[in-house]
Amino acid sequence: MTVISDLSVVQKIKVLEEVISFHEVDESAPFYQEMNTPFTISLSAFHPDSITDSAFSIFTPDVQLNLPALALQRHDRMHRHNCFEFTYILSGNMYQIVEGKRYLYTSGSCCLMNRNTLHTEELSSDYTCIFFSVSSEFIERLTNYGNDMLFPMEQKRFDNLIFHFLEQNMEADHPDCKDFLDFIPRITEKEQKIIVHDIFEKMLSTILNPYYGATYRLQDLFFQLIDILCDSRYYHAEHVTAKSNMESLLFSRIDQILDEHHGRISNKELSQLLNYNGTYLGKIVKKCTGQSLFDYSMNFTMKHAAHLLKSTKKSVSEIASELKFNNRTHFYQIFEKYYQTTPREYRAQQAK
Repeated sequence: MTVISDLSVVQKIKVLEEVISFHEVDESAPFYQEMNTPFTISLSAFHPDSITDSAFSIFTPDVQLNLPALALQRHDRMHRHNCFEFTYILSGNMYQIVEGKRYLYTSGSCCLMNRNTLHTEELSSDYTCIFFSVSSEFIERLTNYGNDMLFPMEQKRFDNLIFHFLEQNMEADHPDCKDFLDFIPRITEKEQKIIVHDIFEKMLSTILNPYYGATYRLQDLFFQLIDILCDSRYYHAEHVTAKSNMESLLFSRIDQILDEHHGRISNKELSQLLNYNGTYLGKIVKKCTGQSLFDYSMNFTMKHAAHLLKSTKKSVSEIASELKFNNRTHFYQIFEKYYQTTPREYRAQQAK
């Protein structure tokens, strides 16, 4: 591996362009990005309030390269590429523009972009993310080039949403679909760090410290990542196309945010986060659940309240305060509506 640290920014960009070829007509038009390596991990940290602290790093089996984000003039331009690209949000919120539509990705969420799908990251929010790019050649390695595996259970690993998506689009004459897979976490940020972040750390460690068999180690870690993303206990997955119903996708985002905030987020805050009118968001929730946004939010709040009563020794007043109830009587009333008992009685019943 070539670790590049002493070169100038201009020299680093030249090295980068040996890894990624940029084909463009002019600086204002979308460009085509061609990966010249089968496996690439890129880290991007963007801070709109501190551009000088924003950075981009790329890791391949041959090169490790770090660059200030300002050096990448193409960073916020629409582009397509010849590889499959996973985007995983480590922290913050990222907006992606995909085929003319705007999508929000919060911490722990992920998408798998198809080849030749026009997209870009919007440089308007603070985020740190991983771009994990794989070629059709790498996918063929995983499938043992169509040959039988040693164990029957190994073949079952290909029977999931991600591999079906990859196999349908990896041929040179694939139908050129403008689509991607969307993965919304059902696990907490703490669980994400234990379950998902650990895989990326091991991938980077393997790239930085290769050994005989490292290729198979990367393949195994890739399988582990796919298993997690396709496990409904951990992630909600959707296949998104240009014709996808935006309301159902937006409701998935609303559901995720309400879960993360235990239902205690205002309509205004939700509107600002998703960049949609609050009244419109309320209508989507009503259409999908039959409940108002407030009533639907309370499902998440009371679920968390019950969890705190069962798993902690916090007083009812402390729990009510933690869940932003200024009036303890109001908390009692809503809790009794959901569980047909008071918080104290509920705790006593769970302790038996």
